[in-house]
Amino acid sequence: MANKRIMGPSRYKVGTMDDKYHCHHCKESLQGKKYVEKENQSYCVKCFDKFCANICVECHLPIGADSKEVHYKSCFWHHTCFRCSKCSQTLASESFMAKDNKILCNDCAASTEESPKCKGCSKPFVAGDQNMEYKGAYWHKDCFLCSNCKKIIGTDSFFAKGEEMYCAACHTAKFSKQCVKCAKGLVKAPMW
Repeated sequence: MANKRIMGPSRYKVGTMDDKYHCHHCKESLQGKKYVEKENQSYCVKCFDKFCANICVECHLPIGADSKEVHYKSCFWHHTCFRCSKCSQTLASESFMAKDNKILCNDCAASTEESPKCKGCSKPFVAGDQNMEYKGAYWHKDCFLCSNCKKIIGTDSFFAKGEEMYCAACHTAKFSKQCVKCAKGLVKAPMW
């Protein structure tokens, strides 16, 4: 039995049936014919396309058994219908952003005025960017820098002093009491 997966939900199998099975809807034999399995029921392609196929939210037509589909947040599209709502670029194999129930390519999402921008470089965020958020401000992971040594803090521990961020080493060196003998910063031991 040959099986072919359809892009989108993995609950469908397409293949040919060699046994004595029948279409769940029309009851015709599926022996030697192409069929589709959905929710543990077998359908001939014609019945699947007519009664079981998902409906594309863009063109409002069924997404047939031989079509590729895109699935996002309980919505389905033909892969050719999954486009940026602003510039119509095909997004089936591209990263995208969803904003106000609209699908946008990275360029269109970045060009919207209300898109958050990195506090470090002032560039917009695109899908897949790792970012940091602190008190309502956002940074690209590589733009979240220590105010003193300018090294990337990224996802490491940091200390905030006013509007400035410090890595643990710089915070200790700059703001901790100093040892009289070695001049290193004293770190308060945790209370147990």
